[in-house]
Amino acid sequence: MIRQLVMAMGLFLTATAIADAASVRAVVDRNQATVGESIALQVTITGGKGEADFSGLADFKTISRGSSSSFQMINGRTSRQLIHNYVLIPLNAGNLTIPAIPVTIDGKVHYTTPISVTVSKEPPADSGKRDVYVTADVSEPSPWIGQQLTYTFRLFNAVQVADAKFQAPDFKGFNAEELEKRKSYRTVINGREFVVTEVIFILVSVKTGVLEIEPAVLQVGLLQRSRRPKPFSGMDSFFGRTEMTTRILQTDSETVNVRALPLIQPGTSFSGLVGRFEISATLNKMAIKVGDSTTLAVTIAGSGNIMDAPAPTIPAPSKFKTYADNPEEQVQLGPEGYSGSKIFRTALVPVQLGQYRIDPIVLAYFDVDAGQYRKISTSAFNVTVSPSDTAATDIDVFRATPTETPSLKKRVEFTGRDILPLKESLDAIAYQRSLSFLWFALFLAIPAVGFLIVRTVIQMTQKDDSPGRIMAERAKQALKTAASAGSSDADFLSALYRALVSAILGTQGIMGTSLTWSEAKERLVDIGWDADDAASTARLLEAIESFNYSGGKLNEEKRADLMDRTRKAVRRLIR
Repeated sequence: MIRQLVMAMGLFLTATAIADAASVRAVVDRNQATVGESIALQVTITGGKGEADFSGLADFKTISRGSSSSFQMINGRTSRQLIHNYVLIPLNAGNLTIPAIPVTIDGKVHYTTPISVTVSKEPPADSGKRDVYVTADVSEPSPWIGQQLTYTFRLFNAVQVADAKFQAPDFKGFNAEELEKRKSYRTVINGREFVVTEVIFILVSVKTGVLEIEPAVLQVGLLQRSRRPKPFSGMDSFFGRTEMTTRILQTDSETVNVRALPLIQPGTSFSGLVGRFEISATLNKMAIKVGDSTTLAVTIAGSGNIMDAPAPTIPAPSKFKTYADNPEEQVQLGPEGYSGSKIFRTALVPVQLGQYRIDPIVLAYFDVDAGQYRKISTSAFNVTVSPSDTAATDIDVFRATPTETPSLKKRVEFTGRDILPLKESLDAIAYQRSLSFLWFALFLAIPAVGFLIVRTVIQMTQKDDSPGRIMAERAKQALKTAASAGSSDADFLSALYRALVSAILGTQGIMGTSLTWSEAKERLVDIGWDADDAASTARLLEAIESFNYSGGKLNEEKRADLMDRTRKAVRRLIR
């Protein structure tokens, strides 16, 4: 009994010592940084277990880098330490403060000591003093509506980079298409060599007014030689020891003033084309016979919305029949935008001989260089139509009928018997019972029932190619990928992120691959979710993205929790 009492007292005293020793501490690896440069933050919890609250860090972006724990026993007293590692990215320049971070341990809130950090602006881009930076520009700040322009994002790096994650702007007010092939080259800035990577988007404005293109964001890891002194540091240079620091870079926003097209002059038939275009035509035969055909090929070529070029009006003479073929389209997407040609072929068949003129074909488009409508046209063609080889027959077809038509009589000749002999006697008449009303109604209903069955089968088997259905299928497939056994943490988190983003965008019939926390919350509220549920799901998306960026290892419990929450959210969105 005494032994048990002593053990209980020992456990009580140990627990009391641990509780009394509960404390938190925060340290950073540097107190000076530039905008976008990472700062390593370590929060150490001693004598308890708790989570830090970073909601007060408005001037920093916080990324978790995982945690570790340890136990120590000194002079009979047990000490436990829980270390949380984070990466802080300064968002603004100036004398910033990492405020006292609250940590709740066993119901009691502990605070770390505030830390001052001096964040300076980055040197100018052309100074050559920055290891890595990004820029963005548009080719035309004042385009006409419908005019295509290019948005070019550039990454300049003088050191090795890894694990780059690019977030393009939303391009609200534009139709955007990214060039598949990214350009990479080297350049020298102020005596320092940089590797430049370009990402180009072709933009076509869909509304007028002043439009703002939000900043593009790039998270990138910089591989640099380690600056920390380590044992055997003399061998570091031999083995090339490096460390990776995380940077978040963003461009400036771009403002584009989209102008409306001027009023169309009366009598002008505007084709809807905006850009730079030309038109030409060829006729493969200038001399043909009645009933023969000649092919008129009209080619519209240039840069702009060439894919929207309409079929031209063919001014064929009234004595010609026209037969239009399907247009031939050759359109490419290049660094300057869409360009190519569209060929319209029409077969012309004369029905009467003579000399004919095919007038020029006119195309009206908006010239973005001149800022006005332009009319361009093809050349005219003169066609000679001669009698056909069966001229007599053709003339009989088109000339007036004679007043007296000679009677053409032929002697009746026996050509053969019919396959079935004619019935000439009363035996051919046979009595047939009439159908009952039930059978009559049944036979009458068969076509209607068959139609309903065919329509139902077509509806069930018809593929829905709407954006909403496509995004819903992507969400389901991404969930299957995440649930597959043996997937890495990166693949698992990427699949969850893809599933949730696809499900949210699919509810509004929008195609896309990324969403920010605020955008996700806003879209969920728009489709009728209450603010709390929308915020919870948006935080889930942010947590998935944060785990993916941090590179920390997920345990089975955390994987199961993220999978379950994502599956429930996706099912609610696409049910």
